[in-house]
Amino acid sequence: MQRSKLIPILKSLTKAEIKEFDKFLDSPFFGCSKFVLNFYRTLIKFYPEFNGKDILKEKLFSLLYGSREYNDALTRRMTSDLIRLSEEFLLQKNFRNNSPLRSSCMLNELRKRNLEDHFRIRSEAVLKKISSSESTDPYSLLETYFVNLEVKEFRTLLRDSKMHESYRTCVEAFTVLFLRIIFPYIRHISTFSEEIRYSSGLIDSFISNFDNDSFLNQLENTETGFSLYLKMLIYAHKIGTDNNDRESYFKLKELIENKRKVFSENELKNIYITIIIFLTYQNEQFDNIFLDESFALYNLFLSEYYLNNPKSKIQLSFCRNYINLCNQKEETGKIREFNKKFTEQFPAEYKEDIQNFCEANYLFQKKKFERSLNHASKVNVDRDIFKKDIKILKLKNYYELGYFESSYSELDNLKHLYSASNNLKPETIRKGKKFIRIFSSLLDLKTGKVKTDIGILEKQLTKEKSFYEMKWISEKIKELK
Repeated sequence: MQRSKLIPILKSLTKAEIKEFDKFLDSPFFGCSKFVLNFYRTLIKFYPEFNGKDILKEKLFSLLYGSREYNDALTRRMTSDLIRLSEEFLLQKNFRNNSPLRSSCMLNELRKRNLEDHFRIRSEAVLKKISSSESTDPYSLLETYFVNLEVKEFRTLLRDSKMHESYRTCVEAFTVLFLRIIFPYIRHISTFSEEIRYSSGLIDSFISNFDNDSFLNQLENTETGFSLYLKMLIYAHKIGTDNNDRESYFKLKELIENKRKVFSENELKNIYITIIIFLTYQNEQFDNIFLDESFALYNLFLSEYYLNNPKSKIQLSFCRNYINLCNQKEETGKIREFNKKFTEQFPAEYKEDIQNFCEANYLFQKKKFERSLNHASKVNVDRDIFKKDIKILKLKNYYELGYFESSYSELDNLKHLYSASNNLKPETIRKGKKFIRIFSSLLDLKTGKVKTDIGILEKQLTKEKSFYEMKWISEKIKELK
C-alpha cells in the first residue's frame, strides 16, 4: 500500500481538505460506494505519516472486515476507486478557484439551454467584474476572451452593437494573450538554443516578420486598453533578447514604478526575473554597475514572494546568486539570516549543500577560516558554477591559513575545471582565468617562489581590471607591502 499512487495524494491534503474529501465521498452525486468510503475512513486514521507497517493491505482489510479472508481484488478495487475519486476531488477544488473557466463554462451552459434572461444577468455581472479589475495577466486575458466569446455567440442572432463590441474585445484579449505567450517563448528558445533540437516553421516565420519597434511606436504615447501591459511585454522582451538595451530597461523600470497596479503580482514576479537576468549580465560586463538594483530585487523576492509563501521552493541558482550578492555588498549578516529564515525552502536535494555554502561564506567574512574551509569542503553540488565558487572560496581560505601547498593544488583543480567545462559562460571563464593569473602571481610572491617588485603585481592588477575577488586580492597585495 505504501507504494500506491493514493498515498502521496492523501499526504498532500491539509487537515481541512481531509474533512472536505470525506464529505465529497459521502455525497451521492459523485458515485462513491459505501465500502470505498469506509475504506477511506479506515486508511485516513494513519494520516499524515502513513507508516508502511500500519497501512499493509492485509491489516487494513482486517480492520474493515474483521476475520473475513483477505481479498486482494477487492482491496485493489477500493484503492483504484479512491485514486479516481481523489483526482476528481482535486479537479473540483481547482475548478472552484479557476475564475476564467468557471465564468465561461457557466455562460456556455446557460446559452446552450436558451436561458436568455439568466444569461443576460450573469454575463453583465461577469463583464462588470472583468472591467473593474485593475491588473492584467494571462488568466484575466483568458477570462476576457472566453466570456466575451460567449456573449458574442449569444448575440449573433441580434447582430447588435454589443455583439460587435464583444467580438472585438475577445479578439483583442486573445491577441494580447498570444503576445504574452510568444515573447517569453522567443527568449526561451534563444536561451536554450544549444539544447533545443526542433523548430517550428510557424513560430519562426512570425518571429522573423513581426516588427517589435514599429508596434512599440504605436503604443508609446497611449495609455488605454491593453497598451500599458503590451509595453511591459515588449520592454521585457527587448531586454531579454538584448542584454545591452538599457533604454528599454529604464522604460520598463519607470513603467513598473508608476503603473504597478496594471500588473498582477504573478506578472510582476515574471518581470522581475527578466530584469534580474538583464542586471546580472550588466554587472558581469560593467563592473557591478547595477549591483544595488540587483541586491534590492533579490531582497524584494525574498520578502514578497518566498517569505509569504513558505511552501514554495527557492531555486538553486537564486540561492547561489543571493549569497554572492551579499558578499559583494558586504552584507554578511544577510547570509546567515537567509540560511535561518529560508532553509526549509531550499531545494530538498541540495538543502545541506546550500546550508554549508551559506556558513562557509559567512564564516570567511568573519575571518574564521578553518571553520569556513570545513563547511566549504562539505558542499557537493554537481554544477560547474558552484564548483567554481567553492574552489575560489577554498583558495582564499588556504591562503589566509598559510596552506600554500594546498593552494597550488586547488589552483590546478580550478584551471582544469575551466578548461574542461562545457557549461560555464564565456564571461565566467574569462573572469576566472584572470583570477587564476593574478592569484598565481600573488601566491608566488607570498611564498617567495618568485622574487619580484610588488609594483609589478599592482600593475598586473590594474591591467587585468574586472575579475573574480578583485577587492580581496587587492587587499592581500597591500598586506605584502
